[in-house]
Amino acid sequence: MVDFKVSKRMLVNFRGQNKVVGGLTDKDKIAILLYISKEFANLDREDQLFSKVILICQEIFESDNTTLRLWDGEYLVPVKFVKETEPPRRNLNSGEGYSGTVFETKEPILVNDLSRSAHYFDEGEKTKSVMCVPIMQKEEILGTLAVESERENFYIIDDLEILEALTSQLALALYGVRLIEGLVTARAREAAILNQLEWDLKMGRNVQSQILPQDLSAWNGIYFASHYEPMAEVSGDLVDIVRQGHSLTAINIDVSGHGIPAALVTMAIHHQFRRSVMAGLGLTEIMEELGEKLREQLPESTYFTAFMVRIFSDYTFGYVNAGHQRMLHYKASDDTFIQYDTKGVPLGILPVRKADYEEKQGKLEPGDFLLLISDGFSEQRNHLKDEVGVERIQTWLHDEREKLVIEGRGKVDLKKLSASFIKRFRAYQGEVPNGDDLSFLFLYCGDSIPEASHYIQLAKQSNSKMKMEEAYAQALKAFSIDSSLKEILVFLGKMYYRDGKYKEAIRYLEEYLRTSGDNTAASHFMMGRAYYKAGMISEAKRALKMALSSDHSFAKASILLAQCYLKENAKPKAIKVLQQGVKNTPQSLELKSSLLRLESHTQKAS
Repeated sequence: MVDFKVSKRMLVNFRGQNKVVGGLTDKDKIAILLYISKEFANLDREDQLFSKVILICQEIFESDNTTLRLWDGEYLVPVKFVKETEPPRRNLNSGEGYSGTVFETKEPILVNDLSRSAHYFDEGEKTKSVMCVPIMQKEEILGTLAVESERENFYIIDDLEILEALTSQLALALYGVRLIEGLVTARAREAAILNQLEWDLKMGRNVQSQILPQDLSAWNGIYFASHYEPMAEVSGDLVDIVRQGHSLTAINIDVSGHGIPAALVTMAIHHQFRRSVMAGLGLTEIMEELGEKLREQLPESTYFTAFMVRIFSDYTFGYVNAGHQRMLHYKASDDTFIQYDTKGVPLGILPVRKADYEEKQGKLEPGDFLLLISDGFSEQRNHLKDEVGVERIQTWLHDEREKLVIEGRGKVDLKKLSASFIKRFRAYQGEVPNGDDLSFLFLYCGDSIPEASHYIQLAKQSNSKMKMEEAYAQALKAFSIDSSLKEILVFLGKMYYRDGKYKEAIRYLEEYLRTSGDNTAASHFMMGRAYYKAGMISEAKRALKMALSSDHSFAKASILLAQCYLKENAKPKAIKVLQQGVKNTPQSLELKSSLLRLESHTQKAS
């Protein structure tokens, strides 16, 4: 509310013409300008400012309506007004109507009788007189302010001057308000972005952690321990393991850079690595696939190094290096370390072929271990700026292993070795932050393998001589020594199945499939058959479908799957399975006869 009295204006008819009497005096003008300046100074939001402008115009100019329009880059948009008009307000182009004309010319206008100004007047328009002025900030026009009356000749030049002064103050206030709101919005946006970024990074770390090896259970006497530590929330390092029954392939990669870009690359590498291994490619072929499939997708100047090793059931292994930190091999027989390296360049920089990489071989003996490790460990500095170095890593591992051998009476607990290595690393590092992402993967050849293998051979001999109790006892003894050996798990599974102890057979066969990664049709069929005999039909169907997905021509799996459906009284599904089996394996007489019998039986029943 205006806190001073403004004399009311009156519209009188003098000699046939309407004239305004009263209204603003010179004293009023000064008071109004001071009042406007004071009121605008206390506002810090656009909506408050616009409401105040409309209120002041109503009180000072006794307007019937007031319209504030702002330019949005394309139109003059009505953002604030007293009441809607007839016809309703609309967005205006520059040059359209009195507001558009003022915006285009940047000059104020005073129209005493709109009905005589056809280019301003809309049909049905109630406004008769209007003042409209541009809202200017230096040379930039922000919009227009129009004060409207339903009476002709209601405003005079003095009113227009006051309105111009008001809009000058309005432009300054609007600039200040927008600056304040911009800072508040920017701070809020910055806080929101930081919160979102923090949440995204946490989510990214959770997602990335899912591509790390989730199952570190032993594979055929090979035990694992890993460490993964991003320098930020997410990492450009990655370790991964793929089990394939008779072999195991492991990789350690290091993407150039850090944070989100590097982490995204690791996820693409993880996918391509697993896909290549499952496709049965050799190590040098996998390196070519990783390089060529990903090179075009990598951000500019991004590359990665990788070390890959494949261990076979007889504990021989092959390895390939693509510019990565060398793999360490601790040999228990002579208590020494060997560093393995091969010819090979980093990936993602230039086109590569498998011939650009070299595969070499080695062999693990009981008590040996391999260590795939990123250079974040060896290149970490302490407060004296001294690097850890590979030699120091070997010394730590040697010393900590010796302690564990004494504690374990000749045996090494790999998890404790991994933890003690990290402890030594932290002690050397001190308060210095990590200089890079950190990752490693231990692959330890169990020192109990010879003893367990001895008992399994005795179990096989007893089994061949039909000494069943002795065979079971020796096989279970081998299992108690090292429960991860594939040979033991399969032997016990088959023995229990043969003797009709199906649930016991399932226990060992499930463990075999879980730890070995054997995904062959024969293995899934063996599992499905055990489930079927145990009356676990749903589990049997799942296993048999997996067998058929590995080998769609596996006739025995089709027949047994059909029998599962018959157990569930689902003859149509059983017939469909056999029909598909005959289509996939037309040479199988057993499938054809099974299908004919079932179809014939179904026809007779109907």
